Amino acid sequence: MAELHILGQLQRAVDFSENYSLFCRYTFQAGPNWTLLSGSSEGQTSSGVPNTEKCVVWAHPLDLHFVTKGIQGWPKILLHINCLDSLGRSWVLGYGYSTLPTAPGFHTLKVPCWIPAATSISDKIRQYFIGGSHQLSKTDIISLGNDRCKLNTLSKGIIELNVCVVLRNFTQFGVEYK
Repeated sequence: MAELHILGQLQRAVDFSENYSLFCRYTFQAGPNWTLLSGSSEGQTSSGVPNTEKCVVWAHPLDLHFVTKGIQGWPKILLHINCLDSLGRSWVLGYGYSTLPTAPGFHTLKVPCWIPAATSISDKIRQYFIGGSHQLSKTDIISLGNDRCKLNTLSKGIIELNVCVVLRNFTQFGVEYK
């Protein structure tokens, strides 16, 4: 079987305007042809407070090993950026996703994040005085562009990942890469 190794780090969050402690929950998703042999398909970084440059460094390690029968459903990563305020409350600050690179080697991914916007005045007032944000009831919409275009969203910051992609035995199955 063809094998895919993903090694790297969930490096940092950049340009999130909130001054709360930020952390990231992540999930790797792949199609039915893919099997995860080792590593964890989901996890969470530690939390960190943004520095003066609006940057939170996590350097959270990633190490996954997939086998596959075909390239359909290539793995992708879904990100939920959360904050923790001084009262211990936690809420989602942004969503993002990225398909993992298909070429072997080292890659730096910059994943833009977004959040559903408050559309009514009462929602805006509630967010201002109580805090929190709108959250998605179904997270499938994060990676499906057709349904996401119906949402009113606000751009948030960027999540940076460093990944090293190692492919093994793909040429034996007729997959060429350059």
